[in-house]
Amino acid sequence: MNIDANGSTFNVRIDGEQGPWVMLSHGLATDLTIWDELTDSLKGRYRVLRYEARGHGASAAPAGDYALDQLVDDAAGILDALKIDQTLFAGLSMGGMVGLGLMIHHPTRIKAAVIADSRHTTTPEFTKAWLDRIVTVRKDGVEAVVPSTVARWSSDGLATRNPAVVARMEKMVRGTSANGYCGCAAALARLNYGSRLNEINVPVLVMCGDEDHGAPPENSRQMASMIKGGRFVEIKQAGHIANIEQPAMFNAAVGEFFGAIP
Repeated sequence: MNIDANGSTFNVRIDGEQGPWVMLSHGLATDLTIWDELTDSLKGRYRVLRYEARGHGASAAPAGDYALDQLVDDAAGILDALKIDQTLFAGLSMGGMVGLGLMIHHPTRIKAAVIADSRHTTTPEFTKAWLDRIVTVRKDGVEAVVPSTVARWSSDGLATRNPAVVARMEKMVRGTSANGYCGCAAALARLNYGSRLNEINVPVLVMCGDEDHGAPPENSRQMASMIKGGRFVEIKQAGHIANIEQPAMFNAAVGEFFGAIP
């Protein structure tokens, strides 16, 4: 279904009929289908809310640079539109950054969160990489970054070990609008939540693939240590999209974490 929030329109899906709410937020150049396996594992006990970020999937794709706080307010606006006061949350990559922003700027809305394969602060190299990709996509379209994106996301040997997962990644990147890719990339290039992690006062599970090059394990361990209620889990033989490379391990960790939240 479509929901109007924060001045834009978002594609939203709800699975499950009872239990606490869980909100799932995907990464740049993916869509809500990235959460298919986790949704299936949770929907018997939770009401699972998935949405597509602005510029992604079937959500509207306004032109121009987006701000990370704007993406955070998009998520809060969706909760407002559905009259959800508080939710469990899981976000991957960009979605994890949205989760950090929600816990900082809308602290009463998140009961506990999973932040997966994500970052808390930019670096000069990280910022330059995003700005370079924006130039490429503006000039040549999203197709120009499909091979490099999927290679960067994948663990070593994934294309041979599980080509279906690689094909799934490629499809999601190709399905992202140029406006959405560039707008969100501009937001990620200005990521700066690191100095505010000590404001988070809810349980947080930080997860990361052991071969994640975009948000490496050492970054995730540091993030977990900076959050008062933080703990860290590493997913073996997984890259940046750990939830679809190793769904059984990922989903078991999320289920155990959420199941322990009163």
